Amino acid sequence: MSNPHDRELPAPMFEGAQEREVANVASLLRQSAAATPDEAALREESGDTTYAELDERSNRAANAFAALGVGVGDRIAIVSANNHYFMELVFAAAKLGAIAAPINTRLSAVEIEKLLSTAEPKVLFVGAEATEQTPPEGAVPSLAVTLTPQSYDELIATADATDPGYEASADETAILLFSSGTTGLPKGIPLNGRNLSTSLYGSGDRLKVEGHQISMAPVPFFHVTGLTSALGTIGKGGTLLLKMPTGPKDLMRLLIEEKVTNAVGVPTLIQMLTQLPEAKGADWSHLQYFGYGGAPMPLPVIKAAREILGCELVQGYGLTETSAAVTVLMPEDHVPAPGREKQVGSVGRPLEGVEIKIVDPATREEVAVGERGEVWVRSSRVTPGYWNRPEENSRSFTDDRWFATGDGGSVDEEGYLYLHDRIKDMIVTGAENVYPAEVESVITGHPDVSEVAVIGIPSPKWGESPYAIIVPRPGTTPDADEIIAWTREQIAHYKAPVGITFTDVLPRNPNGKLLKRVLRDQYADVQAPQ
Repeated sequence: MSNPHDRELPAPMFEGAQEREVANVASLLRQSAAATPDEAALREESGDTTYAELDERSNRAANAFAALGVGVGDRIAIVSANNHYFMELVFAAAKLGAIAAPINTRLSAVEIEKLLSTAEPKVLFVGAEATEQTPPEGAVPSLAVTLTPQSYDELIATADATDPGYEASADETAILLFSSGTTGLPKGIPLNGRNLSTSLYGSGDRLKVEGHQISMAPVPFFHVTGLTSALGTIGKGGTLLLKMPTGPKDLMRLLIEEKVTNAVGVPTLIQMLTQLPEAKGADWSHLQYFGYGGAPMPLPVIKAAREILGCELVQGYGLTETSAAVTVLMPEDHVPAPGREKQVGSVGRPLEGVEIKIVDPATREEVAVGERGEVWVRSSRVTPGYWNRPEENSRSFTDDRWFATGDGGSVDEEGYLYLHDRIKDMIVTGAENVYPAEVESVITGHPDVSEVAVIGIPSPKWGESPYAIIVPRPGTTPDADEIIAWTREQIAHYKAPVGITFTDVLPRNPNGKLLKRVLRDQYADVQAPQ
Protein backbone atom coordinates (compact mmCIF):
# COMPACT_ATOMS: atom_id res chain seq x y z
CA MET A 1 0.00 0.00 0.00
CA SER A 2 1.33 3.43 -0.90
CA ASN A 3 1.05 6.60 1.13
CA PRO A 4 -1.92 8.94 0.56
CA HIS A 5 -1.35 11.73 -1.92
CA ASP A 6 -3.39 14.64 -3.17
CA ARG A 7 -3.25 15.03 -6.91
CA GLU A 8 -5.67 16.35 -9.50
CA LEU A 9 -6.24 14.75 -12.89
CA PRO A 10 -8.50 15.68 -15.80
CA ALA A 11 -12.16 15.18 -14.92
CA PRO A 12 -13.68 11.76 -15.55
CA MET A 13 -17.41 11.23 -15.85
CA PHE A 14 -19.42 10.83 -12.67
CA GLU A 15 -22.50 9.45 -14.40
CA GLY A 16 -23.33 9.09 -18.03
CA ALA A 17 -21.24 9.52 -21.13
CA GLN A 18 -18.89 6.65 -21.65
CA GLU A 19 -15.24 7.56 -22.14
CA ARG A 20 -14.19 3.95 -22.74
CA GLU A 21 -15.95 0.84 -23.93
CA VAL A 22 -16.37 -1.44 -20.91
CA ALA A 23 -17.35 -4.99 -21.74
CA ASN A 24 -17.09 -6.60 -18.32
CA VAL A 25 -16.11 -6.01 -14.70
CA ALA A 26 -12.45 -6.95 -15.25
CA SER A 27 -12.18 -4.28 -17.96
CA LEU A 28 -13.04 -1.56 -15.44
CA LEU A 29 -9.82 -2.18 -13.56
CA ARG A 30 -7.66 -3.22 -16.50
CA GLN A 31 -8.30 -0.02 -18.43
CA SER A 32 -7.90 2.31 -15.44
CA ALA A 33 -4.72 0.54 -14.32
CA ALA A 34 -3.26 0.94 -17.81
CA ALA A 35 -4.24 4.62 -18.00
CA THR A 36 -3.28 5.78 -14.47
CA PRO A 37 -1.25 3.05 -12.73
CA ASP A 38 0.13 5.33 -10.00
CA GLU A 39 -3.16 7.02 -9.12
CA ALA A 40 -4.90 6.03 -5.89
CA ALA A 41 -7.71 3.59 -6.58
CA LEU A 42 -8.61 2.94 -2.93
CA ARG A 43 -8.03 5.12 0.12
CA GLU A 44 -8.21 3.55 3.59
CA GLU A 45 -6.98 4.44 7.06
CA SER A 46 -3.95 2.24 6.38
CA GLY A 47 -3.04 4.17 3.23
CA ASP A 48 -3.71 4.16 -0.50
CA THR A 49 -3.82 1.28 -2.95
CA THR A 50 -2.79 2.42 -6.41
CA TYR A 51 -4.38 1.10 -9.58
CA ALA A 52 -1.20 -0.85 -10.33
CA GLU A 53 -1.28 -2.45 -6.87
CA LEU A 54 -4.98 -3.31 -7.08
CA ASP A 55 -4.44 -4.79 -10.52
CA GLU A 56 -1.46 -6.90 -9.39
CA ARG A 57 -3.04 -8.15 -6.15
CA SER A 58 -6.24 -9.17 -7.95
CA ASN A 59 -4.09 -10.97 -10.56
CA ARG A 60 -2.32 -12.88 -7.81
CA ALA A 61 -5.60 -13.77 -6.15
CA ALA A 62 -7.09 -14.95 -9.45
CA ASN A 63 -4.12 -17.23 -10.16
CA ALA A 64 -4.12 -18.57 -6.60
CA PHE A 65 -7.82 -19.41 -6.90
CA ALA A 66 -7.28 -21.05 -10.29
CA ALA A 67 -4.70 -23.32 -8.64
CA LEU A 68 -7.42 -24.32 -6.16
CA GLY A 69 -9.69 -25.37 -9.02
CA VAL A 70 -11.80 -22.23 -9.33
CA GLY A 71 -12.96 -21.73 -12.91
CA VAL A 72 -15.54 -20.04 -15.11
CA GLY A 73 -18.91 -19.73 -13.38
CA ASP A 74 -17.66 -20.81 -9.93
CA ARG A 75 -18.62 -18.61 -7.00
CA ILE A 76 -16.32 -16.71 -4.66
CA ALA A 77 -18.29 -15.65 -1.56
CA ILE A 78 -17.31 -12.48 0.31
CA VAL A 79 -18.40 -11.71 3.88
CA SER A 80 -16.48 -8.52 4.54
CA ALA A 81 -16.66 -4.83 5.29
CA ASN A 82 -15.73 -2.29 2.60
CA ASN A 83 -11.97 -2.63 2.18
CA HIS A 84 -9.26 -3.46 -0.35
CA TYR A 85 -9.81 -7.20 0.18
CA PHE A 86 -13.41 -6.88 -0.99
CA MET A 87 -12.46 -5.06 -4.18
CA GLU A 88 -9.53 -7.40 -4.90
CA LEU A 89 -11.85 -10.40 -4.66
CA VAL A 90 -14.45 -8.87 -6.99
CA PHE A 91 -11.82 -8.21 -9.66
CA ALA A 92 -10.02 -11.52 -9.09
CA ALA A 93 -13.28 -13.35 -9.75
CA ALA A 94 -13.87 -11.30 -12.91
CA LYS A 95 -10.40 -12.04 -14.26
CA LEU A 96 -11.14 -15.77 -13.94
CA GLY A 97 -14.69 -15.68 -15.24
CA ALA A 98 -15.83 -16.65 -11.76
CA ILE A 99 -18.73 -14.98 -9.91
CA ALA A 100 -18.25 -12.76 -6.87
CA ALA A 101 -21.01 -13.37 -4.31
CA PRO A 102 -21.02 -10.69 -1.59
CA ILE A 103 -23.06 -11.52 1.52
CA ASN A 104 -24.50 -9.17 4.13
CA THR A 105 -22.15 -9.03 7.11
CA ARG A 106 -25.04 -8.10 9.41
CA LEU A 107 -26.79 -11.44 8.96
CA SER A 108 -26.62 -14.12 11.61
CA ALA A 109 -24.37 -17.17 11.23
CA VAL A 110 -27.42 -19.32 10.45
CA GLU A 111 -28.60 -16.95 7.71
CA ILE A 112 -25.14 -16.74 6.15
CA GLU A 113 -24.84 -20.52 6.08
CA LYS A 114 -28.18 -20.73 4.23
CA LEU A 115 -27.04 -18.24 1.62
CA LEU A 116 -23.76 -20.08 1.14
CA SER A 117 -25.71 -23.28 0.59
CA THR A 118 -27.64 -21.44 -2.14
CA ALA A 119 -24.57 -19.94 -3.83
CA GLU A 120 -22.41 -23.08 -3.43
CA PRO A 121 -19.10 -21.18 -3.51
CA LYS A 122 -15.69 -22.77 -3.91
CA VAL A 123 -13.99 -19.95 -1.99
CA LEU A 124 -15.22 -18.07 1.07
CA PHE A 125 -13.48 -14.93 2.34
CA VAL A 126 -14.46 -13.83 5.85
CA GLY A 127 -13.30 -10.40 7.02
CA ALA A 128 -11.85 -9.80 10.46
CA GLU A 129 -15.10 -8.23 11.65
CA ALA A 130 -17.20 -11.26 10.63
CA THR A 131 -15.25 -14.19 12.08
CA GLU A 132 -18.10 -15.15 14.42
CA GLN A 133 -20.36 -15.69 11.39
CA THR A 134 -18.02 -18.23 9.77
CA PRO A 135 -19.93 -21.49 9.15
CA PRO A 136 -18.63 -24.63 10.86
CA GLU A 137 -16.19 -26.74 8.90
CA GLY A 138 -18.05 -29.06 6.55
CA ALA A 139 -21.31 -27.10 6.75
CA VAL A 140 -20.93 -25.91 3.12
CA PRO A 141 -19.75 -28.94 1.08
CA SER A 142 -18.86 -26.91 -2.02
CA LEU A 143 -16.08 -24.96 -0.28
CA ALA A 144 -12.49 -25.70 -1.27
CA VAL A 145 -11.07 -23.10 1.09
CA THR A 146 -12.18 -20.53 3.70
CA LEU A 147 -9.90 -17.51 3.94
CA THR A 148 -9.28 -14.78 6.50
CA PRO A 149 -7.30 -11.63 5.70
CA GLN A 150 -4.13 -13.27 7.04
CA SER A 151 -4.51 -16.55 5.16
CA TYR A 152 -5.52 -14.68 2.01
CA ASP A 153 -2.37 -12.54 2.14
CA GLU A 154 -0.29 -15.69 2.62
CA LEU A 155 -2.04 -17.44 -0.27
CA ILE A 156 -1.47 -14.70 -2.84
CA ALA A 157 2.04 -13.69 -1.72
CA THR A 158 3.80 -16.18 -4.00
CA ALA A 159 1.14 -16.45 -6.72
CA ASP A 160 1.78 -15.42 -10.32
CA ALA A 161 1.14 -11.68 -10.83
CA THR A 162 0.22 -12.10 -14.52
CA ASP A 163 -3.36 -11.29 -15.51
CA PRO A 164 -5.15 -14.59 -16.36
CA GLY A 165 -6.69 -12.68 -19.24
CA TYR A 166 -10.24 -14.06 -19.20
CA GLU A 167 -12.65 -11.88 -21.18
CA ALA A 168 -16.22 -12.48 -20.08
CA SER A 169 -19.05 -12.00 -22.56
CA ALA A 170 -21.82 -9.53 -21.81
CA ASP A 171 -24.25 -12.33 -20.92
CA GLU A 172 -22.02 -14.07 -18.38
CA THR A 173 -22.91 -13.58 -14.73
CA ALA A 174 -20.38 -11.34 -12.99
CA ILE A 175 -21.92 -10.71 -9.57
CA LEU A 176 -24.39 -12.65 -7.44
CA LEU A 177 -26.14 -10.41 -4.92
CA PHE A 178 -28.87 -11.33 -2.45
CA SER A 179 -32.06 -9.56 -1.44
CA SER A 180 -33.98 -10.16 1.75
CA GLY A 181 -36.66 -12.83 1.32
CA THR A 182 -40.26 -12.43 2.40
CA THR A 183 -40.24 -16.05 3.56
CA GLY A 184 -37.63 -18.78 3.42
CA LEU A 185 -34.31 -18.19 1.71
CA PRO A 186 -33.45 -14.74 0.29
CA LYS A 187 -33.33 -14.63 -3.48
CA GLY A 188 -30.03 -14.69 -5.34
CA ILE A 189 -29.88 -11.97 -8.00
CA PRO A 190 -27.27 -12.52 -10.73
CA LEU A 191 -26.06 -9.46 -12.63
CA ASN A 192 -24.17 -9.91 -15.88
CA GLY A 193 -21.77 -7.69 -17.79
CA ARG A 194 -24.55 -6.10 -19.82
CA ASN A 195 -26.57 -5.24 -16.70
CA LEU A 196 -23.63 -3.61 -14.96
CA SER A 197 -22.19 -1.90 -18.02
CA THR A 198 -25.55 -0.32 -18.87
CA SER A 199 -26.03 0.75 -15.26
CA LEU A 200 -22.58 2.30 -14.97
CA TYR A 201 -22.28 3.88 -18.42
CA GLY A 202 -25.56 3.65 -20.27
CA SER A 203 -27.24 6.79 -18.97
CA GLY A 204 -27.75 9.74 -21.25
CA ASP A 205 -27.39 12.09 -18.29
CA ARG A 206 -24.20 14.14 -18.12
CA LEU A 207 -23.08 14.95 -14.60
CA LYS A 208 -19.44 15.89 -14.66
CA VAL A 209 -17.08 16.06 -11.73
CA GLU A 210 -14.56 18.86 -12.13
CA GLY A 211 -11.04 17.72 -11.30
CA HIS A 212 -10.03 14.33 -9.97
CA GLN A 213 -13.00 12.31 -8.73
CA ILE A 214 -12.95 11.23 -5.08
CA SER A 215 -16.03 9.17 -4.35
CA MET A 216 -17.55 8.19 -1.03
CA ALA A 217 -20.38 5.71 -0.61
CA PRO A 218 -20.76 4.91 3.10
CA VAL A 219 -22.99 2.02 2.04
CA PRO A 220 -21.91 -1.63 2.30
CA PHE A 221 -20.64 -3.08 -0.97
CA PHE A 222 -22.85 -6.15 -0.52
CA HIS A 223 -25.66 -3.74 -1.52
CA VAL A 224 -26.09 -2.88 -5.17
CA THR A 225 -25.86 0.87 -4.50
CA GLY A 226 -22.52 0.56 -2.75
CA LEU A 227 -21.10 -1.94 -5.23
CA THR A 228 -22.09 -0.05 -8.38
CA SER A 229 -20.78 3.18 -6.86
CA ALA A 230 -17.45 1.46 -6.21
CA LEU A 231 -17.25 -0.13 -9.66
CA GLY A 232 -18.20 3.12 -11.35
CA THR A 233 -15.44 5.00 -9.56
CA ILE A 234 -12.83 2.39 -10.53
CA GLY A 235 -14.04 2.37 -14.13
CA LYS A 236 -13.57 6.12 -14.35
CA GLY A 237 -10.13 6.19 -12.77
CA GLY A 238 -11.26 7.97 -9.60
CA THR A 239 -10.31 7.42 -5.98
CA LEU A 240 -12.69 5.35 -3.86
CA LEU A 241 -12.72 6.49 -0.23
CA LEU A 242 -13.13 3.45 2.03
CA LYS A 243 -12.93 5.25 5.35
CA MET A 244 -16.27 4.65 7.06
CA PRO A 245 -17.74 7.45 9.23
CA THR A 246 -18.82 6.73 12.80
CA GLY A 247 -21.58 9.34 12.75
CA PRO A 248 -22.72 12.61 11.13
CA LYS A 249 -19.83 14.66 12.57
CA ASP A 250 -17.27 12.14 11.40
CA LEU A 251 -18.94 12.02 7.98
CA MET A 252 -18.65 15.78 7.72
CA ARG A 253 -14.97 15.58 8.69
CA LEU A 254 -14.22 12.96 6.04
CA LEU A 255 -16.13 14.76 3.30
CA ILE A 256 -14.16 17.94 3.92
CA GLU A 257 -10.70 16.60 4.84
CA GLU A 258 -10.66 14.07 1.99
CA LYS A 259 -12.00 16.63 -0.50
CA VAL A 260 -14.79 14.27 -1.60
CA THR A 261 -16.32 15.29 -4.92
CA ASN A 262 -19.38 13.00 -4.95
CA ALA A 263 -21.09 10.99 -2.27
CA VAL A 264 -24.09 8.69 -1.86
CA GLY A 265 -26.36 8.28 1.17
CA VAL A 266 -29.91 8.11 2.48
CA PRO A 267 -31.99 11.31 2.95
CA THR A 268 -31.78 11.13 6.76
CA LEU A 269 -27.99 11.23 6.50
CA ILE A 270 -28.08 14.43 4.44
CA GLN A 271 -30.60 15.92 6.86
CA MET A 272 -28.35 15.13 9.84
CA LEU A 273 -25.42 16.80 8.07
CA THR A 274 -27.38 20.01 7.52
CA GLN A 275 -28.39 20.09 11.19
CA LEU A 276 -24.81 20.15 12.46
CA PRO A 277 -24.07 23.69 13.73
CA GLU A 278 -20.49 23.53 12.41
CA ALA A 279 -21.69 22.62 8.90
CA LYS A 280 -22.76 26.20 8.10
CA GLY A 281 -19.28 27.65 8.20
CA ALA A 282 -17.41 24.68 6.74
CA ASP A 283 -15.56 24.54 3.42
CA TRP A 284 -17.74 22.41 1.14
CA SER A 285 -16.17 23.67 -2.07
CA HIS A 286 -14.97 20.22 -3.24
CA LEU A 287 -18.36 18.49 -2.85
CA GLN A 288 -20.15 18.66 -6.18
CA TYR A 289 -22.87 15.98 -6.06
CA PHE A 290 -24.72 14.14 -3.29
CA GLY A 291 -26.82 11.22 -4.50
CA TYR A 292 -29.57 9.74 -2.39
CA GLY A 293 -32.35 7.19 -2.60
CA GLY A 294 -34.81 5.14 -0.59
CA ALA A 295 -37.26 8.02 -0.04
CA PRO A 296 -38.07 11.48 -1.38
CA MET A 297 -36.33 14.41 0.32
CA PRO A 298 -38.58 17.01 1.98
CA LEU A 299 -38.36 20.47 0.44
CA PRO A 300 -36.91 22.09 3.61
CA VAL A 301 -34.09 19.52 3.64
CA ILE A 302 -33.41 20.11 -0.08
CA LYS A 303 -33.24 23.85 0.56
CA ALA A 304 -30.93 23.39 3.55
CA ALA A 305 -28.65 20.98 1.67
CA ARG A 306 -28.27 23.32 -1.30
CA GLU A 307 -27.64 26.34 0.94
CA ILE A 308 -25.29 24.69 3.47
CA LEU A 309 -23.52 21.99 1.47
CA GLY A 310 -23.63 23.98 -1.75
CA CYS A 311 -23.76 20.84 -3.92
CA GLU A 312 -26.15 19.46 -6.49
CA LEU A 313 -28.62 16.77 -5.37
CA VAL A 314 -29.46 13.68 -7.41
CA GLN A 315 -32.03 11.08 -6.41
CA GLY A 316 -32.17 7.57 -7.85
CA TYR A 317 -34.75 4.80 -7.65
CA GLY A 318 -33.94 1.21 -8.38
CA LEU A 319 -33.57 -2.29 -6.99
CA THR A 320 -30.89 -4.96 -6.88
CA GLU A 321 -32.77 -6.62 -9.75
CA THR A 322 -32.31 -3.48 -11.86
CA SER A 323 -28.57 -3.02 -11.15
CA ALA A 324 -29.39 0.08 -9.06
CA ALA A 325 -31.07 3.20 -10.46
CA VAL A 326 -33.62 3.13 -13.28
CA THR A 327 -35.07 6.59 -12.63
CA VAL A 328 -33.27 9.79 -11.63
CA LEU A 329 -34.46 13.08 -10.20
CA MET A 330 -31.92 15.46 -11.72
CA PRO A 331 -30.34 18.50 -10.02
CA GLU A 332 -32.60 20.92 -11.90
CA ASP A 333 -35.65 19.03 -10.59
CA HIS A 334 -34.56 19.93 -7.05
CA VAL A 335 -35.04 23.63 -7.86
CA PRO A 336 -38.68 23.55 -8.93
CA ALA A 337 -40.30 26.37 -10.82
CA PRO A 338 -43.59 27.67 -9.43
CA GLY A 339 -46.29 25.07 -9.94
CA ARG A 340 -43.81 22.18 -10.25
CA GLU A 341 -43.16 21.57 -6.55
CA LYS A 342 -45.04 18.27 -6.73
CA GLN A 343 -42.32 16.63 -8.83
CA VAL A 344 -39.74 17.08 -6.09
CA GLY A 345 -41.70 14.37 -4.30
CA SER A 346 -41.14 11.96 -7.19
CA VAL A 347 -38.19 9.64 -7.80
CA GLY A 348 -37.56 11.21 -11.19
CA ARG A 349 -37.91 10.03 -14.77
CA PRO A 350 -36.61 6.87 -16.45
CA LEU A 351 -33.00 6.83 -17.56
CA GLU A 352 -32.07 6.29 -21.18
CA GLY A 353 -32.98 2.76 -22.28
CA VAL A 354 -35.41 2.22 -19.38
CA GLU A 355 -39.13 1.63 -19.87
CA ILE A 356 -41.53 1.97 -16.93
CA LYS A 357 -45.23 1.26 -16.76
CA ILE A 358 -47.80 0.99 -13.99
CA VAL A 359 -50.03 -2.08 -13.99
CA ASP A 360 -52.98 -3.33 -12.00
CA PRO A 361 -51.46 -6.01 -9.70
CA ALA A 362 -54.53 -8.21 -10.11
CA THR A 363 -55.11 -8.01 -13.87
CA ARG A 364 -51.54 -7.13 -14.89
CA GLU A 365 -53.01 -4.62 -17.34
CA GLU A 366 -51.47 -1.16 -17.67
CA VAL A 367 -53.39 1.60 -15.87
CA ALA A 368 -53.99 5.17 -16.97
CA VAL A 369 -51.59 8.04 -16.29
CA GLY A 370 -51.90 9.15 -12.66
CA GLU A 371 -53.50 5.94 -11.44
CA ARG A 372 -51.76 3.79 -8.84
CA GLY A 373 -50.57 0.27 -9.40
CA GLU A 374 -47.43 -1.84 -9.44
CA VAL A 375 -44.24 -0.46 -10.98
CA TRP A 376 -42.91 -2.58 -13.87
CA VAL A 377 -39.51 -2.06 -15.49
CA ARG A 378 -37.97 -3.22 -18.75
CA SER A 379 -34.31 -2.52 -19.53
CA SER A 380 -30.97 -4.15 -20.21
CA ARG A 381 -30.21 -3.15 -16.61
CA VAL A 382 -32.62 -5.82 -15.33
CA THR A 383 -31.28 -9.18 -14.13
CA PRO A 384 -31.99 -12.15 -16.42
CA GLY A 385 -33.77 -13.83 -13.49
CA TYR A 386 -33.38 -15.11 -9.96
CA TRP A 387 -30.73 -17.70 -9.09
CA ASN A 388 -32.31 -21.18 -9.36
CA ARG A 389 -35.83 -19.86 -8.64
CA PRO A 390 -37.95 -20.81 -11.68
CA GLU A 391 -41.29 -20.33 -9.91
CA GLU A 392 -40.30 -16.86 -8.70
CA ASN A 393 -39.05 -16.02 -12.19
CA SER A 394 -42.39 -16.91 -13.73
CA ARG A 395 -44.14 -14.58 -11.28
CA SER A 396 -41.75 -11.66 -11.56
CA PHE A 397 -40.70 -11.66 -15.22
CA THR A 398 -42.91 -11.71 -18.30
CA ASP A 399 -42.02 -13.39 -21.59
CA ASP A 400 -41.32 -9.99 -23.11
CA ARG A 401 -38.92 -9.18 -20.22
CA TRP A 402 -40.97 -6.85 -18.06
CA PHE A 403 -39.98 -7.08 -14.38
CA ALA A 404 -42.65 -6.68 -11.69
CA THR A 405 -40.93 -4.73 -8.90
CA GLY A 406 -43.52 -5.22 -6.18
CA ASP A 407 -43.43 -1.47 -5.51
CA GLY A 408 -46.57 0.62 -5.71
CA GLY A 409 -46.46 3.78 -7.77
CA SER A 410 -47.91 6.10 -10.38
CA VAL A 411 -46.59 8.15 -13.30
CA ASP A 412 -47.60 11.69 -14.22
CA GLU A 413 -48.04 13.26 -17.66
CA GLU A 414 -44.34 14.16 -17.91
CA GLY A 415 -43.14 10.68 -16.99
CA TYR A 416 -42.14 11.34 -13.38
CA LEU A 417 -42.51 8.28 -11.17
CA TYR A 418 -44.09 8.53 -7.71
CA LEU A 419 -43.81 5.71 -5.18
CA HIS A 420 -46.78 5.02 -2.92
CA ASP A 421 -47.76 2.05 -0.82
CA ARG A 422 -45.24 -0.77 -0.80
CA ILE A 423 -46.92 -3.75 -2.33
CA LYS A 424 -44.44 -6.06 -0.64
CA ASP A 425 -44.82 -4.29 2.74
CA MET A 426 -41.10 -3.69 2.76
CA ILE A 427 -39.54 -1.61 5.54
CA VAL A 428 -36.48 0.44 4.55
CA THR A 429 -34.21 0.92 7.55
CA GLY A 430 -31.11 2.84 6.56
CA ALA A 431 -29.75 1.03 3.51
CA GLU A 432 -31.35 -2.27 4.55
CA ASN A 433 -34.60 -3.79 3.30
CA VAL A 434 -36.65 -5.64 5.91
CA TYR A 435 -39.64 -7.80 5.04
CA PRO A 436 -42.22 -8.00 7.85
CA ALA A 437 -43.24 -11.57 6.95
CA GLU A 438 -39.75 -12.83 7.75
CA VAL A 439 -39.65 -11.04 11.11
CA GLU A 440 -43.19 -12.16 11.95
CA SER A 441 -42.26 -15.76 11.19
CA VAL A 442 -39.40 -15.60 13.69
CA ILE A 443 -41.32 -13.82 16.47
CA THR A 444 -44.21 -16.27 16.17
CA GLY A 445 -41.76 -18.95 17.30
CA HIS A 446 -41.43 -17.34 20.74
CA PRO A 447 -43.35 -19.36 23.37
CA ASP A 448 -45.16 -16.29 24.71
CA VAL A 449 -46.44 -15.08 21.30
CA SER A 450 -49.80 -16.04 19.82
CA GLU A 451 -49.97 -13.56 16.90
CA VAL A 452 -47.78 -10.75 15.64
CA ALA A 453 -47.80 -8.02 13.02
CA VAL A 454 -44.69 -6.02 12.10
CA ILE A 455 -44.89 -2.55 10.60
CA GLY A 456 -42.43 0.26 9.94
CA ILE A 457 -42.35 3.29 12.21
CA PRO A 458 -40.43 6.55 11.69
CA SER A 459 -36.84 6.51 12.91
CA PRO A 460 -34.80 9.73 13.33
CA LYS A 461 -31.62 7.79 12.55
CA TRP A 462 -32.63 5.13 9.98
CA GLY A 463 -35.71 6.53 8.28
CA GLU A 464 -37.81 3.54 9.36
CA SER A 465 -37.48 0.78 11.93
CA PRO A 466 -39.47 -2.43 12.49
CA TYR A 467 -42.11 -2.34 15.22
CA ALA A 468 -44.11 -5.34 16.48
CA ILE A 469 -47.69 -5.55 17.69
CA ILE A 470 -48.12 -8.82 19.58
CA VAL A 471 -51.06 -10.80 20.89
CA PRO A 472 -49.68 -12.76 23.88
CA ARG A 473 -50.28 -16.47 24.24
CA PRO A 474 -52.99 -17.10 26.88
CA GLY A 475 -51.60 -17.56 30.36
CA THR A 476 -48.31 -15.77 29.63
CA THR A 477 -46.93 -12.38 30.63
CA PRO A 478 -44.38 -11.58 27.93
CA ASP A 479 -41.60 -9.06 28.37
CA ALA A 480 -40.89 -6.77 25.40
CA ASP A 481 -37.14 -6.44 25.98
CA GLU A 482 -36.78 -10.20 26.35
CA ILE A 483 -38.62 -10.85 23.07
CA ILE A 484 -36.49 -8.27 21.23
CA ALA A 485 -33.28 -9.83 22.58
CA TRP A 486 -34.56 -13.31 21.67
CA THR A 487 -35.41 -12.19 18.14
CA ARG A 488 -31.93 -10.73 17.69
CA GLU A 489 -30.50 -14.18 18.36
CA GLN A 490 -32.49 -15.59 15.44
CA ILE A 491 -32.02 -12.89 12.80
CA ALA A 492 -29.89 -9.81 12.11
CA HIS A 493 -30.28 -6.99 14.65
CA TYR A 494 -31.60 -4.50 12.09
CA LYS A 495 -34.50 -6.84 11.30
CA ALA A 496 -35.56 -7.18 14.95
CA PRO A 497 -38.23 -4.81 16.29
CA VAL A 498 -37.07 -1.69 18.12
CA GLY A 499 -40.24 -1.70 20.16
CA ILE A 500 -43.28 -3.84 20.98
CA THR A 501 -46.89 -3.16 21.92
CA PHE A 502 -49.06 -5.93 23.37
CA THR A 503 -52.73 -6.07 22.39
CA ASP A 504 -55.69 -8.38 22.78
CA VAL A 505 -56.52 -8.61 19.09
CA LEU A 506 -55.13 -7.61 15.68
CA PRO A 507 -57.42 -5.80 13.20
CA ARG A 508 -58.72 -8.02 10.40
CA ASN A 509 -61.30 -7.74 7.63
CA PRO A 510 -64.34 -10.06 7.40
CA ASN A 511 -62.22 -12.57 5.46
CA GLY A 512 -59.65 -12.70 8.25
CA LYS A 513 -56.97 -10.76 6.40
CA LEU A 514 -54.72 -8.68 8.63
CA LEU A 515 -55.26 -4.92 8.09
CA LYS A 516 -51.81 -3.43 8.34
CA ARG A 517 -53.02 -0.07 7.09
CA VAL A 518 -55.15 0.15 10.24
CA LEU A 519 -52.11 -0.64 12.37
CA ARG A 520 -50.07 2.01 10.56
CA ASP A 521 -52.77 4.57 11.33
CA GLN A 522 -53.01 3.45 14.96
CA TYR A 523 -49.26 3.70 15.52
CA ALA A 524 -48.58 6.68 13.26
CA ASP A 525 -47.32 8.74 16.22
CA VAL A 526 -44.89 6.10 17.50
CA GLN A 527 -41.24 6.82 16.79
CA ALA A 528 -38.21 4.59 17.12
CA PRO A 529 -35.84 5.43 19.99
CA GLN A 530 -32.83 7.54 19.02
